[in-house]
Amino acid sequence: MKKFAKFWILVLCIMLVVISLSAVKLVSDIGNYGRLINYVGIVRGASQREVKLETNHMPSDELIEYIDGILAELETGKGRYGLVIPQDTAYRKYLSALSGQWNIVKDEIGNVRNGGNTAALIDESEELFQIANDTVFAIEDYSGRQTADLSGLILVLTIACIAACTVVVVVYVKKMLALKRKNETLENLAFRDELTGAYIMEKFKQEAAGIMERNPGEKFAVVYIDFENFKYVNDVFGYEYGDDILRSYAGLAMGGLRENEVFGRNAADQFAALYRYGEKDDLIRRQERIAHVLTEQTTALKNKYMITLVYGICCVEDVGDMRDMATLLDRANFAQKTVKNSSGGRHYAFYNESIREKMIKEVTIKSRMQDALQKNEFLVYLQPKVGLKSGRVERAEALVRWDMPGRGVLPPNAFIPIFEQHQMIGALDQYVFEKICIWLHDRIAAGLKVLPISVNVSRIQFYNSDFVSTYAKIKDRYKIPDGLMEIEFTESVAFENQDYMIQNVEHMRRHGFLCSLDDFGTGYSSLGILKDLSIDVLKLDAVFFRAKSEKSRTYTVLKGIISIARALQIKTVAEGVEYKEQVDFLRKEGCDCVQGFYFYRPMPIAEFEALIAGQGSPPQ
Repeated sequence: MKKFAKFWILVLCIMLVVISLSAVKLVSDIGNYGRLINYVGIVRGASQREVKLETNHMPSDELIEYIDGILAELETGKGRYGLVIPQDTAYRKYLSALSGQWNIVKDEIGNVRNGGNTAALIDESEELFQIANDTVFAIEDYSGRQTADLSGLILVLTIACIAACTVVVVVYVKKMLALKRKNETLENLAFRDELTGAYIMEKFKQEAAGIMERNPGEKFAVVYIDFENFKYVNDVFGYEYGDDILRSYAGLAMGGLRENEVFGRNAADQFAALYRYGEKDDLIRRQERIAHVLTEQTTALKNKYMITLVYGICCVEDVGDMRDMATLLDRANFAQKTVKNSSGGRHYAFYNESIREKMIKEVTIKSRMQDALQKNEFLVYLQPKVGLKSGRVERAEALVRWDMPGRGVLPPNAFIPIFEQHQMIGALDQYVFEKICIWLHDRIAAGLKVLPISVNVSRIQFYNSDFVSTYAKIKDRYKIPDGLMEIEFTESVAFENQDYMIQNVEHMRRHGFLCSLDDFGTGYSSLGILKDLSIDVLKLDAVFFRAKSEKSRTYTVLKGIISIARALQIKTVAEGVEYKEQVDFLRKEGCDCVQGFYFYRPMPIAEFEALIAGQGSPPQ
């Protein structure tokens, strides 16, 4: 197409040049033809004057020479008057006749000068006059035809110019449109998520804000969507399949968009949408339809893992005149968090006043985290672990509470998730660890009884490359003997990166730490990991002791785990034990320790000190 357009533009340009040159020549020639008419007229007039002079016996050789010169130049095109020779047969014929008639008139002038009769001269002069008129008419006719040709050329030139301009305009308009489409495509790609095709978050915010601004009378809702436990889809079925699910969901969501709606991807398995609605129930039904179709599409996961979508909805009408998109998204996201991984069975939440209050509390916690650590507002509690053989407190787990000024003592679930979300949990873990090291150091220095104390390590802390060396330096700084500090890793961390876990456990044990695997029995437990992981303690998760499945089957599983752990010389600690029947079973099967409300709840350090002071030395 481009070559075709360039060819015709070139052809048109050549035509324009040729036509333009021809037109210039015609204009010049027409001007010259006017001169010819003038000079033929001069010949006609001058010859009549010469005849009149001769009949009155007033001869003028100068006038005769003047007429001869003009006629000679008219015939040859050479002379001082700048006359041309038109390529017209009729004109040349009459011009030749005019020259011949002038010669006849000159002969008659000679006869008159020699005394001859003037009548013949007058007759010949009239003939010359008529021939001169015919010559003028011939040149005028030829000039008219040339003028007509010029008009035709001008018309052709005009049409050619219009055609050339049209071609140029069409070509460049098409080029500009193609460039515009290309720019729009590039811009679209720049603002689209590569995996799903949804808008990236900044573009989503921009588009959503523009839609709401242009349609102030519409009812809009910002919806924040998340997948529950999507990490396990990637872990179990592979990232490729996980990506397919995200693409499918985005395709369903974008395929259902209506006018003045927009959809975007925030990160990983989190999405956002701006929807119009009539009633709030419409929003719920819409999301449920998408979730249902997605479940039908992901047939490979049926009976293996149930995909659950959770979403928070912030209706603009519920927040007054506030239309800042970033704030609306935060509120929808916060509403979503209130139902994610909850046990209530509901997968959505509308942002409301109660959620607003909870959000304000979270913002308060977020704003005070760093300051609270510096001001030592966090309290360390200890939950005893009772040995089932001895019946005594043999060890304990360090837990944390926040004594927030103005709000009292906050439980862990009120602030731990916020610390995790804002990457502060590692600092809190280290805070608790150092407090325990200080407490053990002081008791050892005072000659008081000490027991092994376990502390939790978050996933963020675990993946810190300086984790082992940092904890080892703190332990050495307070001269804590080997075997007193126990580090608890969650089972999910071990499952995520088994090789890294094995390496870190080996490093920790070389530095004198005990290592325990926490929450065993949740998620994707694998007994196979126990043969490679050199842990000291295996903690049986509380889920075993509140399971709704048949009790005998649960006990059979527990019996097998305890037996394997004992064979591998790994101590077992059962968490969340609340009933005597459970204690009796665990004692019978050889479980080493129980940690749960049946014996003790978490308590301040002072209470724990009093407890262990009254029971004597721990068994060896």
